Amino acid sequence: MNIKSFFMLAALLVALPLGSAQAQAAKGPKQLLADQFKSSKRVTFIKVEVNVGQRKQIEQQLGRALPKDRYTFYVAMSGDRVDGYAIFDAEKGQHENIDLAIFFDASGKVQRVEVVQYREAYGDAIRAERFRRQFVGKDGKSAYRAGDDIDVISGATISSKSVARAVKRAAVLLHQTVLKDEVAQQPAQRASL
Repeated sequence: MNIKSFFMLAALLVALPLGSAQAQAAKGPKQLLADQFKSSKRVTFIKVEVNVGQRKQIEQQLGRALPKDRYTFYVAMSGDRVDGYAIFDAEKGQHENIDLAIFFDASGKVQRVEVVQYREAYGDAIRAERFRRQFVGKDGKSAYRAGDDIDVISGATISSKSVARAVKRAAVLLHQTVLKDEVAQQPAQRASL
């Protein structure tokens, strides 16, 4: 590479927007929890182990097998009041996992979906707020049908469907485990962060 080409390449790299999805440093779980639950007094967590009965109900609702037996839900609280819930999970895209953070209000309605890590070479348009905002207000009873009540992104069809599956799984898990336990007043395994 000659000196002129080197300086042209350097100028191009400097001119790239630092706000692009690839250039931004990904926020970690602690940062995302702090951002979402900034008015909460504390964030704890509940480790959920899906029992056989729950698994059958959940898998029937999802129309597919659960990939794991254990999940961790974060619970934002102010005093004895639950402010909301969060889960960090992954769903397989075309070739690689897509890491997601899904936030819920106290009743289990989706408040926010964040793509924490996207590893595919293309299809990262699912990071766009317009796509992620479609999930807001949905809960464990919502359909999450890609191409029907969830618009898929051209060039990111598989990733769009993967995100829809992950958000639905999180919402159904929350409703079938944590929220049922809260209503039934069954003791749950909790710990403070």
